[in-house]
Amino acid sequence: MQALLNMSTNQMVIILPSALVAMYLIISLQKYLSGLRSRYPGLLIPVACFVAATILAIRPLFVSAPGQYEGLGLFCLRMWLTFNIPTIVFMFPYFSQRRRLKASRLQQEQMRNSPEEASSGAAH
Repeated sequence: MQALLNMSTNQMVIILPSALVAMYLIISLQKYLSGLRSRYPGLLIPVACFVAATILAIRPLFVSAPGQYEGLGLFCLRMWLTFNIPTIVFMFPYFSQRRRLKASRLQQEQMRNSPEEASSGAAH
């Protein structure tokens, strides 16, 4: 955040739209990975975000000097919760794509079973 305060407007005009485009591309990649037949590729980005958030959140515990631990645990917990917001954001496309895939599979199974039931019902 401090970097944004010291940035000129010309730099912001370049960086902020670039960040939005990058976020759009990452979310599109997440939707693609989540739409694959296997469920595991769709979990790559959320797991990477979770691991990065955990490492970044506990890092102050390792770099702080002895005697500076007062309130550090609560600070690390707040950081961990904040840093896991992207994890939650990337789980939304995962769950929506998995739900769509499941619904389409059920619909395909019903379509396959429907002609069989019709032909067996006509025979009786």
